[in-house]
Amino acid sequence: MKKRLILASAISLLATGAHADEAPVSEHQLSATVTLANDYMFKGMTQTWSEPALQGSIDYSHSSGAYASLWASNVSTKVYAGAHTEFDLTVGYRRPLDEDWSYGFGVLSVFYPSGNYDKVKYATMASQKYDFTEAFASVTYKWVTVKYSQSVTDLLGFNEKTGYTGGTRGSSYLDVSADFPFGDGYVFGVHAGHENVKADLATPTAGGSTNPDFSDYRISLGKNLADGWSGSLALVWNSNTAFFDSTPSNNDVNDTKDVGRKRLLLTVNKTF
Repeated sequence: MKKRLILASAISLLATGAHADEAPVSEHQLSATVTLANDYMFKGMTQTWSEPALQGSIDYSHSSGAYASLWASNVSTKVYAGAHTEFDLTVGYRRPLDEDWSYGFGVLSVFYPSGNYDKVKYATMASQKYDFTEAFASVTYKWVTVKYSQSVTDLLGFNEKTGYTGGTRGSSYLDVSADFPFGDGYVFGVHAGHENVKADLATPTAGGSTNPDFSDYRISLGKNLADGWSGSLALVWNSNTAFFDSTPSNNDVNDTKDVGRKRLLLTVNKTF
């Protein structure tokens, strides 16, 4: 009888240990990512005046499909007068429909602390922040995503006070992205997007254009590595050369740059 009791106790302990190893999956997932890049490119345009960028995010997701993300990067005062940092806050929902299809929607708010057009050093401008908010919706089929975004505030503060013919609330951005995985953790990516800005510039740029609409493109090759590391190399550019090819720095009107020219973008990421 004693042997039976010992055997029963051992089986009970083994069963308990097995269930302990199979811990339930949490409804809540939290992660963080740090990125080092040789430039910060947004819609095919440098945000750091071709200088390196250190970026990071904290990302939360719930099993229901709800998620939130706080992302940050350094930016250049030459691009955003008075601003050294950008913060992006995203709140959204995404859900699969079946094995191939999924959808999502949400709101993105972008902030540039201390950034204001009245800090442009070579001109007297009215007070206007760069901050903006947009709503978005997306549909994904396997590796291909189509996303539509529309600003619910003036886009980057573009309005009559900052030299435009009107407000830019309602500006839209449509993009198609595809990321194709293949052997050994490699991912080949392509992207094309088009921005429709609701107003024109009142005074032509050095290139003679008043139309800020543009398309942007990206071709990339990424590699997923061990322990949460990954990296990518991408060719990125913007199509509207007449508008962006001689963009003046906010610090010196004679310091100009083609902010949308073709660039090789190298990034290294670590996810925790």
